[in-house]
Amino acid sequence: MRRKVFRLLGIGILISMVTTTFFISGCIPWKNNKVAQKPLVIKAEDFSIFLFESSEEIYRANVKSPAMWAGLREQADRDAGYATHYKWLYDTYSKWDDHRRAQLNQIMADYLPQPMSEKLIQKGKQAAGLDEIIQFIKEDRSYSKNRSTLVDFYSWYGANYALPHYNQILPLLKQKSDAATARVDKDFDIVGFMEKETGIKLKEKPDVLELMINMRLIGASGFSREKDSLYTIRWNSSQQKIWAMAFSELNHQFFRTFTGGWSFKYLAGKLKKDEILMNKYKEDVPYTWDGWIEANLTEGFARYLNVRAGIAGDVGEGVYIFDHEYAQALISGFDVQKTSLEDFTVKFLKDKYNI
Repeated sequence: MRRKVFRLLGIGILISMVTTTFFISGCIPWKNNKVAQKPLVIKAEDFSIFLFESSEEIYRANVKSPAMWAGLREQADRDAGYATHYKWLYDTYSKWDDHRRAQLNQIMADYLPQPMSEKLIQKGKQAAGLDEIIQFIKEDRSYSKNRSTLVDFYSWYGANYALPHYNQILPLLKQKSDAATARVDKDFDIVGFMEKETGIKLKEKPDVLELMINMRLIGASGFSREKDSLYTIRWNSSQQKIWAMAFSELNHQFFRTFTGGWSFKYLAGKLKKDEILMNKYKEDVPYTWDGWIEANLTEGFARYLNVRAGIAGDVGEGVYIFDHEYAQALISGFDVQKTSLEDFTVKFLKDKYNI
């Protein structure tokens, strides 16, 4: 499963009482003697992530990328919920003296918010409150550089700005996560549904995927905890997009039952002759070539599953190169009772690229 990549486009066991959590599928002892968590969680972003990411967004909006954030004003004018957060980014910074602004500049020069939060997550402190987070910063070696500045700034910022604002926006985030989870039945078994739609019975159930909705419109973060994947979801993501991301991430384990084989890798290698695929790959694709082909397939199949689950009326727009066309082909001609997903996919690629 992909780790810490774009997006959208990247699951907690410890979850605070104030967090809206929606678990999908049953609780079964899948691995060893440990009771596995449900494979999908859609929820509001935890404070342990918001604390660091919000300080970085304040820095970007006011210092590093003001023109980019100024371009979000139009969205704020249309969306009262987002307007609350957008205004806070500027009002907060305007109240700081030079000392606090200098502290923020120093922290942003020394640290990135993603690894600061990930360390908490990996140490079982995802649901931690402010006091516990500050204590962790004081003790953990990951925060040793200018530790005194970190402790002083985040103690002050957390108590006076981050925590009050988090409590203000949390109902909005919970409302968004509730709306997304309401698109399926409460007892929706996502793994069972995907096994039925793919015709593939997994030998080992997927690791946990957690999608955390936040207030950002620019930027997304991915985190890992053991084999679990956690991703932040932008405020303006539609319910269809949230579910497409969930399906896309979980799809990898199904597709790798055949994309990892030598015959499929040989086929994927032949696709290098296509200039559009290759040019995009060279431009900004954070995968291996085989991973790039698989990403198109898993995204296309995610859009197909959105339709099959009744979450969307159509497959929507494409994200990559041939994902949209693949999704359309699945809608038009895939019957899991008559052909395997592998055979259908191989035929689609051979027909499309004249192989």
